[in-house]
Amino acid sequence: MEKVLIIANEFPPMGGAGVQRTTKFVKYLRDFGFEPVVVTKEHVSDLTDKSLLDDIPDGIKVLRLKPYDTVNRQGILNLPMKFLGTRIMSPDSEYLWYLFNKDRAMDIVKNEGIKLIYTTSFPYSSHLMGLYLRKNLKNLKWVADFRDEWTNNPYHRDSIYKRIKFKGEKKMELKVTEGCDYFITNTPLMLENFVADNDSLVGRSTFIPNGYDEEDFQDLNNQRDGGEKFVITYTGSLYGRRNLDEFMDGLKISIEKGEIEKKDLEIRIVGNIYDKVIDSYAIKYNLEGQIKSYGYIPHKESIQMLFNSDIILLVIGKGKGSKNFYTGKIFEYIRSDRPILAIVPSDGVAAQVIRETKTGIVVDPEDREGVSKTITSYYSQWKNKNIEHNPDWDNIGNYSRKSQTGRLAEIFMEQLHTEK
Repeated sequence: MEKVLIIANEFPPMGGAGVQRTTKFVKYLRDFGFEPVVVTKEHVSDLTDKSLLDDIPDGIKVLRLKPYDTVNRQGILNLPMKFLGTRIMSPDSEYLWYLFNKDRAMDIVKNEGIKLIYTTSFPYSSHLMGLYLRKNLKNLKWVADFRDEWTNNPYHRDSIYKRIKFKGEKKMELKVTEGCDYFITNTPLMLENFVADNDSLVGRSTFIPNGYDEEDFQDLNNQRDGGEKFVITYTGSLYGRRNLDEFMDGLKISIEKGEIEKKDLEIRIVGNIYDKVIDSYAIKYNLEGQIKSYGYIPHKESIQMLFNSDIILLVIGKGKGSKNFYTGKIFEYIRSDRPILAIVPSDGVAAQVIRETKTGIVVDPEDREGVSKTITSYYSQWKNKNIEHNPDWDNIGNYSRKSQTGRLAEIFMEQLHTEK
């Protein structure tokens, strides 16, 4: 079985959506003839989900390097170090982790007899480690995987600090895309953007979407639990342009028109989101008692929350670049057998997935009236005890994590058998 070094700064027991893709690849790579060796950081984040460790097969070597963390420090240096890491440091707060561990990573490659490495971002510093190894070990093959865009990332465009560092990070990004042997993104539109910036990627790049793991849905109860309430559930993060504004505005319209009775509503928010953010929505829209915050819960429990719902809410945000990516949750959403209210760019990749799998209704974030009409429609169906939902299960099956890992393994094998 051929070894592959997986360089993933974010890895269990760290929780959150960012670790899912890499974790599932590690879980299934042995099924396709590869033995993963994982290089990550010592876990220091408050975002912890030890249940994700159950996905790591017995015997997988996980090497946790010293964190050199700037974000999760305690004491009087907490705020200045966090500012340094999140605002000043480039390309991200994990630069020191890369800088002071890169030679340790090289020793691991040599000691483990590694011929192939795979790096994944965010953080982008993981790719800088790949670039360093590839430059210094000429016979090494390198596959770089971008879960999100880098300099074209719409959330980065919203940050004044990122705009100041744009030229320098663009040069870093180009070195990575030129230096890797093969390049992967998780959406076709993201791939188009990278190729537009570096046409040398043509012929040595592809996209592998995220997916869902069928095993995560085993032993769960596929049954709503809201009683006399119309339950709408959102799971994931809220930050920047990814917010609940359009959903809340549409809901407000429906309530003010008398199309929805507020007392029937229960809106569940699941994720690592500050209570003050949820409270501000409840106060602004006069929904105290209707919005419930559950905070971050273990991954499998969050999937159970989808099953417990009447409909589930997907939001991405609006603005330049938003159409280029999915959220990691979308694939668990389409598998959850619940109708999706997808407030996403109507011409984007998330909308495409919802439509092709027939798992919900897409409404553009600019269309508040459309949001209102869709919520009202689902509510009316709920009142009649018959919410329409006829998903295309054959199409949904194309997004299984095991299937995606098989494609990645094919790329690994191709690289190992391609001459320098």
